[in-house]
Amino acid sequence: MTVQPLTVVASLAFLLSLWPDINYFFAPSVATQLGDVTEVVPATLTPNTFVRIEGTPMASGTVRYTRMVSGSMYAVFPLAGQRNIFVQIPIDGPETERSLSQREFSGRLVTFGELGSRFGQVRKYLGSTMDMPVSSESFLLLSDETPTSYYWALFLAGLALLFVLVNVWLMFRWFRPLVPAVDLD
Repeated sequence: MTVQPLTVVASLAFLLSLWPDINYFFAPSVATQLGDVTEVVPATLTPNTFVRIEGTPMASGTVRYTRMVSGSMYAVFPLAGQRNIFVQIPIDGPETERSLSQREFSGRLVTFGELGSRFGQVRKYLGSTMDMPVSSESFLLLSDETPTSYYWALFLAGLALLFVLVNVWLMFRWFRPLVPAVDLD
């Protein structure tokens, strides 16, 4: 009996954790042009938006890592002339070297603080080993992640909402008052 309320609470918590991804899905699909990274003032940036920025990757500050669940490999690097904006690109073969030499990046702009513990180790490595001041207000551009690529967040939110509705309905049904039987004699 306690499983249903726990399922409702867990589903609502999961739905709440998906909220930024759902908001990004409904963001404008046209990238906001930020221009050259050396002219960007980080205090004026809006997180969780689709942006395009120009800048030269600092290859000496590149950190490569693998995600445990998916096994996908990524590279995170700062852009020259701006110590508060980093870029993450997927590493998927020989074309990665070309990606490291490109000057224009577009994708989802988030802060390290919004990512929470997902980037804790990368942030720690950049700060301690590479001597780069990465704070929770530093920005990370998730390259090639358009708003429409977050359709999965809508699907998972719908599934969590379905769990909530079904379990609430079952709880009300379980505790409804019994209607006395009518004797037809």
